[in-house]
Amino acid sequence: MGVHRLDIPMTVASVRLPTDMPIQLSGDLYTELSHAAPWLGSLHLKQIATRAFEVTEYLTCSLNDSQLQGIEAARDGRDVRLRLDLKAVLLHPVDTLYPIAQTQTSISVPAAAWARQLEALGKAVVLEVLVPLPLDGSELRQAVERIREAKGHITDGRYEEAVRAARLALDYVKDAIPREDAARAQKYPPKQRTQEQRWSVLVDDLYSLASSTHHDDAVTENFAWRRDDALMIVGAVAGLLRRSARQPE
Repeated sequence: MGVHRLDIPMTVASVRLPTDMPIQLSGDLYTELSHAAPWLGSLHLKQIATRAFEVTEYLTCSLNDSQLQGIEAARDGRDVRLRLDLKAVLLHPVDTLYPIAQTQTSISVPAAAWARQLEALGKAVVLEVLVPLPLDGSELRQAVERIREAKGHITDGRYEEAVRAARLALDYVKDAIPREDAARAQKYPPKQRTQEQRWSVLVDDLYSLASSTHHDDAVTENFAWRRDDALMIVGAVAGLLRRSARQPE
């Protein structure tokens, strides 16, 4: 759950070796979507036997949901470029032959093929919203800590408390995003609102919905909060925090 297996087919051929000799394959997998070429993980150990003919073997690597999200953000609709640092170890050494061979190889997965693989995962993928966490004592850090608090409440089944913590985080969004007055934006028919007016209305409506946890009046006293409600509100506030963190103050 939350972890997926990437299979990489490889054509393997033995050169000047007896058949049925055990070889262990290992290595590391990197992306080549940026200059940094981030490390994705180690390939699972694979033992094969030498053959007098070519065979197809599969090297595998585990990728979690966050890594898939990172790859999607980095590729930006492009083909997925991967680099494999491979090592083959001859488990039964042969005289005059060094038992270890190493090489690098790159592969490219067409964008359409990669997208089909992701679609096949369906609901197995959990998409997290990654919000920058400043190391200082800024208001943004306090807001991100509120989101962490809200996630903890969801885990504990305390959904109203999760919504309440998310509403406190939304205070930063209201202050950080330059926006028009919501009351003025509400006077325009929805189809005639500008993009900024629509952001303004969205933030204020979300704020109004989440603020009901801070009141117990005749209107809000019967409000009930389910897990899906809390997930939606916490996720929406996290997304707005990520967006506002990129906005100039």
